[in-house]
Amino acid sequence: MPLSNPITLFCCLAPPDYYRHPLFSEREVFCGPDCPTEEREGGFASLNTPPGEFDLPAVVARLPAHQRPDLIVVKADATRRNLPRGLDRLPGTKVLLVGDTHHFTGPLRTLLAYGAMESFDAVVLDHTRQHGHAFLEAGFDRVFWIPAVDYALRRRDIPAAATHPLTFVGQVGAFHPWRRHVLGRLTAAGLPLTALRGTPEEAADIYASSAITLNCSLNGDLNLRVFEALGAGGFLLTDALSPDAGLDRCFTSGHHLVTYRNPDELVELARHYLAHPAEAMAIRRAGQAHLLDCHSPDIKRAQFLAAVFDGRVDPALDLRDARRGLTALPPRSVPFRRRLEVYEAVQRLHLVAERVILRGADADLRAMVRDLPRVGTAGPDGCEAVSPVVLPLPPSGDGAVRVETVTVLPWPDRDATDRAMARLSGAFALCPTVSGADHRAAALHLSAWGFATDEVGGILFRCADPIRYAARSQMDGALPADLRLARVQALEPLLRTAPQAMDAARLANGQGNAALTERFLRRCVALDRRQPDALVGLARLCLLSNRVAEAVIYVEEAKRIAALAGASDPAPDLDSNRLGDALPTGSGDRAALARYRSLFEPITAPSSGRPRRILVVTNLFPPQEFGGYGRKLWEFAAGLIRRGHAVKVLTADMPELTRSGVAGTEDIEAHVERSLSLYGCWRDGRAFMHEDPARCAALIRDNVRRILDTARAFQADACLVGNLDLLATEFLEPLTAGLGVPVLHCLGNQHPGYGSGAAPRSPLYRAGPASGWVAGRLVDGGYALESTVISPGARVDYFHRAVMPAADRLRIAFASLFVPYKGPQTLVNAMGILHREGLDFDCTLAGEEADTGLLERCRAYAVQQGMGGKIHFPGFLDRRGLSALFDRCNVLVFPSVFQEPFGITQVEAMAAGLTVIGSGTGGSGEIVRDGVDGLLFPAEDHAALADRLRRLIADPAGWLRMALSGRERARDFTVARSIDRIEAVFEELIARKSGD
Repeated sequence: MPLSNPITLFCCLAPPDYYRHPLFSEREVFCGPDCPTEEREGGFASLNTPPGEFDLPAVVARLPAHQRPDLIVVKADATRRNLPRGLDRLPGTKVLLVGDTHHFTGPLRTLLAYGAMESFDAVVLDHTRQHGHAFLEAGFDRVFWIPAVDYALRRRDIPAAATHPLTFVGQVGAFHPWRRHVLGRLTAAGLPLTALRGTPEEAADIYASSAITLNCSLNGDLNLRVFEALGAGGFLLTDALSPDAGLDRCFTSGHHLVTYRNPDELVELARHYLAHPAEAMAIRRAGQAHLLDCHSPDIKRAQFLAAVFDGRVDPALDLRDARRGLTALPPRSVPFRRRLEVYEAVQRLHLVAERVILRGADADLRAMVRDLPRVGTAGPDGCEAVSPVVLPLPPSGDGAVRVETVTVLPWPDRDATDRAMARLSGAFALCPTVSGADHRAAALHLSAWGFATDEVGGILFRCADPIRYAARSQMDGALPADLRLARVQALEPLLRTAPQAMDAARLANGQGNAALTERFLRRCVALDRRQPDALVGLARLCLLSNRVAEAVIYVEEAKRIAALAGASDPAPDLDSNRLGDALPTGSGDRAALARYRSLFEPITAPSSGRPRRILVVTNLFPPQEFGGYGRKLWEFAAGLIRRGHAVKVLTADMPELTRSGVAGTEDIEAHVERSLSLYGCWRDGRAFMHEDPARCAALIRDNVRRILDTARAFQADACLVGNLDLLATEFLEPLTAGLGVPVLHCLGNQHPGYGSGAAPRSPLYRAGPASGWVAGRLVDGGYALESTVISPGARVDYFHRAVMPAADRLRIAFASLFVPYKGPQTLVNAMGILHREGLDFDCTLAGEEADTGLLERCRAYAVQQGMGGKIHFPGFLDRRGLSALFDRCNVLVFPSVFQEPFGITQVEAMAAGLTVIGSGTGGSGEIVRDGVDGLLFPAEDHAALADRLRRLIADPAGWLRMALSGRERARDFTVARSIDRIEAVFEELIARKSGD
């Protein structure tokens, strides 16, 4: 066999262009799941294979005789994307080239199991020398280390001056938390770091043109960037690896490259070499020369072939000293697999931690983890001392790295395990088990401590429920009382949901700590204001400290919220009226209580003192609804009925638009006649007329007749008109001028339904635009109308909350039609920006899904960006559902693109204590005063919206000021105030009629 140039089949994990040519031989064929099938003269350059397991003899059978391989090299890793089978049916030498074993799930066990299944003649490691011992212990007798055997040299001349001061080329994503942390430390120190991506050729140019090239291994591995950067003539600043990884066997720090042991040292070294370019230049020249002399591609190929075919290895590359004195175990035994599983669990944690401290590790485990640079051991035989922590904090989800302590549990000794759990020093516990039944028993036992594993059958348990841990540790009488209390106190920053806060309050109450109990109850209500039990608990604590007015408000808030939810009285033994009467007359507390109560006292008499007979005409009336306009007319009608007016509602009947819960808190359907007929329908958020003009004209005539006949029969004193789309406007002139019935036409937009030349001329007709903006647009449109602004009003009494929402993180609501002109896409894009920046948030986009295509695009974008768990699409919410959503949120985004006539949702959210961030289009800009009681941003500018959201997080005090101001501002837009105006207009017009 020609050992210097064997016919080679390389089963690879990347496209052929990723590798150098030739790699192992000038007579080689590539195959793999990412390889295209490409023919060349007389044979193939590459062949595509299925991902996963496939029959390699079938692939070889496709090759012509002169390409049948003498050497088969399989590169495999734990992704299991390239696992050819049937190698024992093929002649020639077979080599397993070990891919990534330093990350993924079960990487060593996967590769060892695969290698044992196939008849490999040799195993070669290229960048994970530290794992060579595992293959030797598993029974593979020919295991070699050829560092960077498959890298491609892209040599560059070293320039005299650098273009970039400090660069990193490579990935800095979700799989690289430690790398992100290291780079972040450089940036925080003010160093001119630039992170770049590029093709291999572009990367080589960057290495050559940078004063300093930074490298940070993914997980203690000797990665290819070391060789690529030195080959391109770069000055390399790379992390120091364990001796087992082999970096110092290839290069000398301070001579060929420079190594750092931690981020602080990296910052110092970067500053030093930026300030001393001559030193850096000497090192980069020596590094490139050494690489060309000792690690050129030709040398790599010769080392590979000599090892595989002859067993000859360079002494520096010898693995005979890689064994670590571990207890000998049968390679296929459960104890051997468990030992690997324990190591892999620690290795996975090492990937995301600043440092890992193992507590209770035996000699074998200490020997196993010695190749992980940031792992230390604690205990009698360890190097670090630890003490029980207050609380084992679970991962925060913010991407930050921290020191993690892992306790190896003495399972199956349950008592000893419980003692170890009660005295944990961190958020993780290793619990090696020997069987499935044993693992299930351990998992159940540890779940009582609030610990769970992230993978089925996994042995690394993390604290998933710190509240349960704190509660369980209260049962250990051996724990000092101050530590038990401290564990409850430490829960405070971890409480993210109302149930968690309520559980913590119970624990604090069990400790007899009233102040801590009150803090947790306040947290509970702030996270979800719909918590009557927590409000009652707060009231009782306030009474104990003689804060009577505060207690009364909590009691009444609890009773009101329970009633809104249809629940029973949460505090039948607490009489808020009796408690309130005990307050001193004229006191500030009595005044604060009176102001709170004023929102919920219904007006039961006309403001003018005279009840009227009022006809209401509108196209849609709840519970039949599209958008929010009909709800406004419902509120006006219901309010007029409460004030003693006789009200009759005349509207169309569109059962297909029935929405449960869109009406108010009482039933007024007895006042409604649904006998009108619309001459069209709505599709995809737009109105469409019937195609037959004659049919439309007939429906309009019939509607006009019914309205006029009803006005006569009802003996209407006045008529309140709503939206007339698809209904008719031709009745307005005969109703006012003919029957003498005053009309107040509530206009929700700038299009009243008739042209400027066809406007009613009667002095008994009054336009009621929803905002000053709508009034101005009517004037600009040539409508010479008398008008009085009648804002739609909001049920502030329904949405108001006495407790402000928690500002722990952004909890964002969108509540509108899901159509492009309402701007949900702007919000979703802004969330993408914040998500990429690592900002924590929760976002709910609620609304009738009129544009399902837009909804699916937004949903797909959220999933694609990794925000699937952060963004929710519950669809249409009735009033109760919307109120419940606001009770859990602290921000309403109102990103409307079109010119909004008003924007009721903004007022409702402000009443609930949410901070509104809106586009301020049209009349919606009259509600929120920028920087006073909310924030504004330019419509469709998602970057500006993201900036406003950041502003809230950056200034909690300012956020609270705006939220409080917004809640107060909402009082200016109550339904009651709008009805006051309606009554005043009617009295003015009736007086005008009498004067005529």
